[in-house]
Amino acid sequence: MPDATAPDLARALRAELRAAQPDLGAGGPAAARALHSLHAAAATAGDEGLRAALRAAQAAAATATPDALRDELRRLGLLTDAPVSPEPPATVRVDVRKLDALLALAGELTSARLQLNERLGRARSGERGAWRAVRAAQQALATLTDDLAREVLAARLEPARPFLQSFERAARDAARQAGKRARLHVDAADAELDRHAMDRLRSPLLHLIRNAVDHGIDPPGARAARGVDDTGTVTLSAFSAAGQVTVTVRDDGPGVNYAEVARAAGRPHEPGDPAAEAELTELLFTPGFSSRQEVTDLSGRGVGLDVVRTQARALGGDVTLRSGPQGTTVTVQFPLTLATTRVAVVRVAGQLLGVPVRWVDRAGRARVQPHEGRPAVRIGERVVPAASLAAALNLGPARDGAYLLVRQGEASLALLVDALIGEEELVIKPLAFPLAGAPHLEGAAQLPDGQIVPVLNVRALRPAATSRVPDAPPRAPRVLLAEDTAVTRQLLRGILTGAGVDVTAVENGALAWEAAQRAAPDLLLTDVEMPQLGGLDLTRQVRAHPQLQHLPVVLLTSLGHPEDRERGAEAGADAYLVKGDFDEAALVATLRRLL
Repeated sequence: MPDATAPDLARALRAELRAAQPDLGAGGPAAARALHSLHAAAATAGDEGLRAALRAAQAAAATATPDALRDELRRLGLLTDAPVSPEPPATVRVDVRKLDALLALAGELTSARLQLNERLGRARSGERGAWRAVRAAQQALATLTDDLAREVLAARLEPARPFLQSFERAARDAARQAGKRARLHVDAADAELDRHAMDRLRSPLLHLIRNAVDHGIDPPGARAARGVDDTGTVTLSAFSAAGQVTVTVRDDGPGVNYAEVARAAGRPHEPGDPAAEAELTELLFTPGFSSRQEVTDLSGRGVGLDVVRTQARALGGDVTLRSGPQGTTVTVQFPLTLATTRVAVVRVAGQLLGVPVRWVDRAGRARVQPHEGRPAVRIGERVVPAASLAAALNLGPARDGAYLLVRQGEASLALLVDALIGEEELVIKPLAFPLAGAPHLEGAAQLPDGQIVPVLNVRALRPAATSRVPDAPPRAPRVLLAEDTAVTRQLLRGILTGAGVDVTAVENGALAWEAAQRAAPDLLLTDVEMPQLGGLDLTRQVRAHPQLQHLPVVLLTSLGHPEDRERGAEAGADAYLVKGDFDEAALVATLRRLL
């Protein structure tokens, strides 16, 4: 019976060969990564002719100069100035209801444009109050534009399950080559992926699945000795939330042998030391590193995880690895769609730069202080290591007047900048030569005023001052409570205090808004119906504020109809609890989940 995935694999292989041309022409580590990636893809697609050519190229890459390697790649037909195997444009299936929605929005946009032109004419003629009407028409046009963008993005999304199931053959082939028994289990629920992201993910997922079988799953005899099924399981899962996609590859093997990794790196092994194991884990992503003594078609030589990290960052994401006695899990995270990204714009050494907000936990004014001989910033009761972005990018001295608290793997870093300019929803475009492939750059984007800003991949930055600084002892989480009924306010204060929470309670939304701006809490718990400023409007103001927009918000109200819940979700609330169904344990569990 023919393999239904073969045409897709062949198309993906041709696309990967075309995309690899710049790296093959560059030589060095870039060419080594590309050759390794292509070899794995060719093995999965069953293209024996291409596999043979790639094996010859990998052998030449070990000793040849860049010029000699380019000549050999051209001789093998791997490097060409002409397009490689042209193919029809990629297509997606779109539900006719989505097309109807797009058509309706196009009509509304046309009406809104005509209305705006008419009101501009009235304003230019000096009609009283016309400019107010112009601003209203501009806002309506902006809303329709946002709606259109959402519908277009939704049309690009496809179910992830068929894509993930296409890797079952790769798992079978890898198990056969390694002399092991393994199955692939796909867990995708209702996850959807951008078609472009699927194409870019195919190669890194191929590497991860083959690595999981070769490095993760142990042989049948060893599994029997451990008392587990002699057939190993590799689980490939995907889910999306809050505009982010998380894809994991998990095996049920014995975990990374850190003693072997330490030996290969020439380092002493300290069993049970989390910091030492974190450093050894990072070594697994280093180009050229391998704990294997021999090179095989399945494992290659120390470039597999480097390829995965490089391609994950090309998607605007990153990859992490965790391992223990029950197996190894590799997690790839990236934006749901590559079309637009929310970007924090900062000024550094007189230049504007962008940082995707998905990596930013909070921002504020920087008060740098020494901590154990290293620069640090105190954020609440935490002491976080700090590093100058200007210094990391060799841009010269900076004033370091503000910070972005960014995530780098499992650690946090206060990235020091001159000033915070604001946030924008931007379209990030890939960079051309010679900046293409720069690991610390996701691309560039154009601001509304026409300026071009580079967009950074902060996960790829390695400032010298990022050495780990121990956190201060944990403090009690701070919750801002807005409730206009005194009895309810007192009851909730008692519940939260008993749960170990530091509570600031106010009687209306206006006072809560002032308190949040003075000192940002860790969570806002608010009633909906209050004098001066209701909970829904308060939530909208929080979501529109650059420094508060990521603040968790929980609505606790007597309004329990479905349409009330919908209004809460539209305002941006993270949770909606009804007083009529009040349960103290559920409230505390909700807060702990969001804090």
